[in-house]
Amino acid sequence: MAALRMAAAMAAVALVGTVQATEIPLPPCLDPFQPFVYSGCFKELSGTQLLPFRTPLDQSETTVESCVAMCKGNGYRYAGLVYYGVCYCGQTVNGPEVDDSQCNLPCNGNELETCGGNGVFSIYSDPTFLPVEDVTVADYKPLGCWTDNSRLGRALTYRQDQVDSATLTTEKCLHACHQGGYPFAGTEYSGECYCGVVIGNDTYAAPAEECDMPCNGDSDETCGGRGRLNLYVARELESLEPCGHQPPVSSSSTLPPSSTATSTSTSTPPPETSSITSTSTTPETSTSSTSSAPCVSTTVVPPKCEYKCGKWCSSPLPDWDDAKSCKKAWSTCAIQVASCFKQAGWPDVLDCFDFGEWCADISKYCDSNPRGGCRKGDFWGKKPPKGGAQPPTTITVTTTCAPATSTTPPAASTTKPPASSTTTKCPVPTPTNICVQASDWLFGYGPGKPVGGIEMPIVTCNDLAEDWPQFPFKGYTDPESHKCRKYQRNQCTNACTEACKEQYEDCVDVYAEGCKRKSNKGRDASYFEFHGSSGVEKRTFSRWHDSYSGAITKCKAQYSDCLRVNRGVTGAGKCPKFCGW
Repeated sequence: MAALRMAAAMAAVALVGTVQATEIPLPPCLDPFQPFVYSGCFKELSGTQLLPFRTPLDQSETTVESCVAMCKGNGYRYAGLVYYGVCYCGQTVNGPEVDDSQCNLPCNGNELETCGGNGVFSIYSDPTFLPVEDVTVADYKPLGCWTDNSRLGRALTYRQDQVDSATLTTEKCLHACHQGGYPFAGTEYSGECYCGVVIGNDTYAAPAEECDMPCNGDSDETCGGRGRLNLYVARELESLEPCGHQPPVSSSSTLPPSSTATSTSTSTPPPETSSITSTSTTPETSTSSTSSAPCVSTTVVPPKCEYKCGKWCSSPLPDWDDAKSCKKAWSTCAIQVASCFKQAGWPDVLDCFDFGEWCADISKYCDSNPRGGCRKGDFWGKKPPKGGAQPPTTITVTTTCAPATSTTPPAASTTKPPASSTTTKCPVPTPTNICVQASDWLFGYGPGKPVGGIEMPIVTCNDLAEDWPQFPFKGYTDPESHKCRKYQRNQCTNACTEACKEQYEDCVDVYAEGCKRKSNKGRDASYFEFHGSSGVEKRTFSRWHDSYSGAITKCKAQYSDCLRVNRGVTGAGKCPKFCGW
């Protein structure tokens, strides 16, 4: 409570009459969430706004519950009710606390609840936010250049007029947004500063060069452009449990009681399975005893890196022993291709084309009905992964068993412990992208033939249970799924915008760079003069005939078309529930 009083006092001084709001509200949160905590009765001073966002709730029906649900759904830290049920939300409370007796008016929607008073608010706070004082301006990270010219409203709601436009710098804007408790900050048109709790709908990532206006207070910095925003975010100022959050499903395993434990690790040749298996053996006993006999268990741990290209490593594919599970392994492989182009580094990134073909070979193997069964080990024997990836490891753990309590000699047995965990990851069966590959007959790109052969990152169903139901979609740009960007159902267009941007950056970094290096060697140069002598390079050498500037032109054209054709993508009918695709 003391922290709230201090924050309110500071904010009231700093933000008097300085914030303009233009907001299109999101719906209330209908999922279970941690209850807001009553924080006290606060007075709105003359010429100020205690909380800036007035919700569209009908005052005649408002209850405490409906107000906090609206503020939760819109991402705010505080909910406030005034004068029988007018509901407001905000990130800070900009006024002093007064005695609770001044909040004495009943709510129109429930007369047993209190909805503030005349000019005083009953304030409730979301306990899932970190204290603002635990976050600094340094925690804001750049998100690049974004559009801010939609008819649906601004990208960020709150303009900070207290920041002098003539001397605006990035740091001054970030300081203002931090002081207001806003996770998002943005600078625009050289001298405008905006803050928000969410990014507005119909807002998209834009090419970096469109944010081309220097800050009025520091010409070495960029402060957006015309209808363009340099965007920043401090994730620490967002709720740790936003609307739709579900606690991660935990898994556990039990070992026998022990007083000592030893472990050894050995490397084995590539296995026929990468799944984890365990066995335990209990020695014979003939009489009851308080002494403990050793129990031994072994675990085969798959490698963290199965296929390596330069600085990039793939996550291990799930085991398979039939065509259906084989297809899931293929999908797990295919959604990692984009991350290879992003992380491998030149010139090893050219090997990512090989990785993409290797993934496609898995799909062909799944459909081939191989003699002897469709098994991962069989495919590995025919087409092992490349790049010097490490083999799996077998770990042997010796512990002390619980003492026997029976005088009957038990038979020696080998058992497999029952599964004790709930599924937390569900591979997507087919890597179908909700985003559309752009087409242009003049430049020759289209579905199945992107510029340079570099496909868009795949945006599809989220494979992690802990993200559902709030984030049903994910953009797969990292081999480790939990590091990939996740999206709510109404953020599909933004997801595709970021996929377009990633494809553009890969196009420039790989295709244009390859054309540039080829041009430097001359059009008659042999592909042997390039890194390695793989079949990939032979193919790309014969296809990549553009000059560097020509390649850049194609990459930009594809990016522009990609943004256009993916504007308005909804993902309708896709990913209805976790693992139900």
